[in-house]
Amino acid sequence: MASAFNPFERRGNWPDALSAAQWLKQGAPVSARDDGKALAVAMAKLESLYKKVDVDELQPRRNQVFASLDDLEDAEKAAKAAYRSTVVPLVAQALEVKKQALALAKLCQADARVPKPVVVLAAQAAKAADEVSEVFKDLGAIFKPFDEARKSLVKADGQLHKTLQPHMQSLEKGLVQCQKSPSRELWDKLCKKPCNAVHNTVKNTPRLKDDFWGVWKVHDGESFSHALQMAEKSAKDDKARQKIEDVIVRMCKELRGELVKLDKALG
Repeated sequence: MASAFNPFERRGNWPDALSAAQWLKQGAPVSARDDGKALAVAMAKLESLYKKVDVDELQPRRNQVFASLDDLEDAEKAAKAAYRSTVVPLVAQALEVKKQALALAKLCQADARVPKPVVVLAAQAAKAADEVSEVFKDLGAIFKPFDEARKSLVKADGQLHKTLQPHMQSLEKGLVQCQKSPSRELWDKLCKKPCNAVHNTVKNTPRLKDDFWGVWKVHDGESFSHALQMAEKSAKDDKARQKIEDVIVRMCKELRGELVKLDKALG
């Protein structure tokens, strides 16, 4: 239902037709009757409930980026909990105001002594209350930003998988070869570039960085190559050179294990 009332753009746009003060002032003489006063009380309660609704709790912040689907689902659960605690009572009260206003408008319309503007005022209150309830009952619209964020995350995950997998596969193949024949030359040829690509991707992907950056921040490919180069310069005998080969083998084993963990995280 199209409506000028938009709770997600707070600009003091609470409908005038639902103002208890306005009804008491402009709805006279009906507003002075018991049923007229009851409507004013119902309106005041409705506005009080509306002020308790924090719309920022119902939707993601503008331009908010979720690191993972888990983070998004946690935020969505919190939003729906907030909806149940504040919006559900509001909708119930809006329907009560609508019911009372319609009944009063009908009585007033049948009474020739009641000024027509008062009848119109009661009818407008019923219509405004209906608009409030409809806006807040539209769960699809309220929680749509979460659905859109979910689609973006799924799309990003698919793109991430497509981008990262080739680098991981190249690195795995290089590590296998380097583990069999450990040397800096082979590391530089087969492992350095894909290792750097994985390093950069983990660094720039929030959902991977949280869990894997602690490991991959020191594995940029180039640093290990430089360390091997320095070690080679100081290696004076076969025993020292064997130690370098052992370091390379350990590094290959370690990174292959980390690739397995990364692959599982990608799904």
